[in-house]
Amino acid sequence: MEKKILELTAKYLQVGQVKVSLDNNKVITEIEGKKILGFVCGTLLMVRLKNRRLDGHTALEKCLIQDWLTYCATDLFHCPTFETLNVCLQYINKELAHHSYLCGYTLNIADVVVFLALHPFISNWSFLQKEQYMNISRWFSAMQKDESLRETYAPVQFSRTLLY
Repeated sequence: MEKKILELTAKYLQVGQVKVSLDNNKVITEIEGKKILGFVCGTLLMVRLKNRRLDGHTALEKCLIQDWLTYCATDLFHCPTFETLNVCLQYINKELAHHSYLCGYTLNIADVVVFLALHPFISNWSFLQKEQYMNISRWFSAMQKDESLRETYAPVQFSRTLLY
C-alpha cells in the first residue's frame, strides 16, 4: 500500500518524474536522480521539492506530520482485518476530536496521505458507519473541498442529520 499511496501523493503534488519501486518490502522513491529509502522520507522529499506549504509551519507541526506519516507506514497501511482497521479508525477519530486537521488547523501532507489511504474505505461506508466516526467524517468532508482532491476523487456524501 505504501507504494500506491506514494504514487498517489506524487500525482497530488504534481511531481513530474518520480519512480516508486519496492525492494525487499522497502519502498524506494527516485526524484530528480535522488533515491530515498522509506515511505516517510520519500513523502517528505516530494513535499519539500514541490509544495512546502504542506510541510508544516512550526517545529511542532513538522514533528506531528512526521509522526502521522510514520503511523501510516507502521499501522494504517498494514491492517489485515477489519478489526485492526477499526482500531486505527478509532484512534484517528479520537485525534480529530479537537482539531480541524490531523496536525492542527491547516491542511498538510499528513492529511493528504491519510485521505488517500482512507478514501477507498470511506467511499463505501453506509451513513451509519459515517456517523460512528463523526470526526473522521467531518474531516473527510473538509478534505474533499481541496481543489486537487475534488478533481481526482468522486465526492462522498455525508448526512447533515443524525440517523440515531
